[in-house]
Amino acid sequence: MTALTVEKIESLDALLGLEREWRGLESSSRSGLPFHTFDWCLAWWKHLREDKLGIRDVLFVRALRSREGELVAVAPLMITRRPAVGPFCIRHLQFFGADPNITEVRGVLAHPDRQLEAHRVLLAHLRDVSGAWDTLTLSGMPKEGELSDLAKNAYPNLEWTKETPDFVLTLAPTWEEFKGKLPRNIKESLRKCYNSLKRDGHDYSLEVTTTRGEVAAALDRFFFLHQARAELSGTVNHRNVFDASMARRFLTDVCERFADRDALRIFSLKIGDRVAAMRIGFVLGDSLYLYYSGFDPDFAKYSAMTTAVAEAIKYAIEQRFATVNLSTGNDVSKTRWNPAEVVFRQASIVSPSRRGELTHQVYRRARKAAEGAPLWSVAARFLARRSE
Repeated sequence: MTALTVEKIESLDALLGLEREWRGLESSSRSGLPFHTFDWCLAWWKHLREDKLGIRDVLFVRALRSREGELVAVAPLMITRRPAVGPFCIRHLQFFGADPNITEVRGVLAHPDRQLEAHRVLLAHLRDVSGAWDTLTLSGMPKEGELSDLAKNAYPNLEWTKETPDFVLTLAPTWEEFKGKLPRNIKESLRKCYNSLKRDGHDYSLEVTTTRGEVAAALDRFFFLHQARAELSGTVNHRNVFDASMARRFLTDVCERFADRDALRIFSLKIGDRVAAMRIGFVLGDSLYLYYSGFDPDFAKYSAMTTAVAEAIKYAIEQRFATVNLSTGNDVSKTRWNPAEVVFRQASIVSPSRRGELTHQVYRRARKAAEGAPLWSVAARFLARRSE
């Protein structure tokens, strides 16, 4: 295996210059995740990066190439400075996606045959340039296996800080065959969903939004239903992830970009002439990723969201997708479908540089000394990113 070289991508022009190769890598990587795509990362940088006095994000993207120049991995990294100016700051190296639950899995996009090599070269490179950063959040690592062992060997002071479960369904050739393998509880739930609609004389249908021209109207409905779901009491609490205008602009941009590639599927379950539930979907090769949802509380007694997911799965089977990713988060709405679980984890690393060690020690001592003090609370809010 030939060694990989590391290319620094630290300007917007250089980032845009990777578009064609990045898209090609998406096809070969078979990651099944929208968060590592060029469109997601570019839209994120455009709408959600920080650039103010207290905090600023700076591009630190790395492209890994074979000796022949082939792009085999992209690490969409950035350095977050707190505060943005002056010599006394914390420089936090992390992947794009430091947002409030919008980017569900962050990390490296790599060709599957070069994953281990790409991470080995990247981790060594980051050690070589450790004078440029003080702390590193390493994301998207599988819970077990060679990649996690590699990271721990490269940085012995690494601390695992967070685990993110992701749930994937393997589809059957037909809905009936797929349903036949489901656990008894979800079969009964589906039977009640469809029977309750029939009993009350309701017709239902599934509309699928795929084109750019349809995105704005579909997302207007989605944002309304997503908020309605968040405001519903007496049930599982769901946050309104798209409450901020910048988050709505970001999702609109992403959906339009995916629509241009015929990779957008916004599912709308209609009961009669009303949209009762919606789920956003992204196509990644032969996999369908089901992203956030929303539903009308008026149709709660019909379990409209469960029906919408079932109809989306039927659609995926008809379109011959191999898998449906139910997204991240360990809740019964996903686990009851009996999916395979993939666990990603996140690690915190202190730079091996002298400055990194010093910054870490000063930060720990200051936090311990001022823990619980009002002044510390104000400082922590000032230094922290809104997502952390």
